[in-house]
Amino acid sequence: MIDVSYSNIKNGLVKLICEELKTMLEKIPKEEQEETSAIRVGFVTYNKVLHFFNVKSNLAQPQMMVVTDVGEVFVPLLDGFLVNYQESQSVIHNLLDQIPDMFADSNENETVFAPVIQAGMEALKAADCPGKLFIFHSSLPTAEAPGKLKNRDDKKLVNTDKEKILFQPQTNVYDALAKDCVAHGCSVTLFLFPSQYVDVASLGLVPQLTGGTLYKYNNFQMHLDRQQFLNDLRNDIEKKIGFDAIMRVRTSTGFRATDFFGGILMNTTTDVEMAAIDCDKAVTVEFKHDDKLSEDSGALIQCAVLYTTISGQRRLRIHNLGLNCSSQLADLYKSCETDALINFFAKSAFKAVLQQPLKVIREILVNQTAHMLACYRKNCASPSAASQFTCEK
Repeated sequence: MIDVSYSNIKNGLVKLICEELKTMLEKIPKEEQEETSAIRVGFVTYNKVLHFFNVKSNLAQPQMMVVTDVGEVFVPLLDGFLVNYQESQSVIHNLLDQIPDMFADSNENETVFAPVIQAGMEALKAADCPGKLFIFHSSLPTAEAPGKLKNRDDKKLVNTDKEKILFQPQTNVYDALAKDCVAHGCSVTLFLFPSQYVDVASLGLVPQLTGGTLYKYNNFQMHLDRQQFLNDLRNDIEKKIGFDAIMRVRTSTGFRATDFFGGILMNTTTDVEMAAIDCDKAVTVEFKHDDKLSEDSGALIQCAVLYTTISGQRRLRIHNLGLNCSSQLADLYKSCETDALINFFAKSAFKAVLQQPLKVIREILVNQTAHMLACYRKNCASPSAASQFTCEK
């Protein structure tokens, strides 16, 4: 889904994306035993209206259909929109060659955003399959449409109690849209190329909640940023991915999972729902120790994920983990996983930004760290080695 507004055409971004997609689509993921990928691809361009393309393999030329009603988006075609890349390769290459010229004389600077996601989700829904949207977007969506945003970049709020407002979405349209996307297994990855304020707090909510990724290239300059962008895009297209996932975490008695962090949605207290999960995503789970644990039997955790593969199969992946229990704090510090701790603190802080001022969050992080070190000093370090906890691994 490519933003073809004036600035994206003029700076060469649309041409770059179209040119590179020709080779990158050769690398869409496939099952190891398969010769070709079962993934189908479709193309939409947009500014303040949406253009859908029919790229059916038996066409001599791609056909464009324009949807101007962005308030009630619908998919104008089913047959010929989502196609097998290998079968329709010549028509797709034809389209990618034509797109930059098609909009070369456009002076349209206004864009929509929420209707673009809505359209992609509706297309996947109509095809009765999960999937992923790659959106290439560059400006604040100011055109009249659901999800329209205004510039609210108020520097006076920084370092005040009201600063958290800047990190909250402007409108609840995007939250509702994200929930719809997760329900239909639609993951959204967003490539942003802003030259001015774009309100990432609002635009980034759907990628965050649907297991997608947000890439941001401020003041994109072809000679400086081209390679980084292409590397990011190539890695994102090629990586292994599972869709429409539900995860559940079970434990033995004595402790239980109480909180979850990541690109997830939770409609119940036990089911972790993910529109997609890939090799770069981590779900962080916080456990509460609320009863006796036995040093003999240890603590047991089972994590089960039901998901759809790229070939459309439903599979269940189960991880079982047995952990030792100890009554000695020194054992705990010795086997502590620093990466997991930092991941947990970072995600907790990120979540807290929506409710508390940054200053308070920083203080909490400093206090938690100091408390961990003080406990080590008090219970584990020998009295003579005053600096021991700073150098011991």
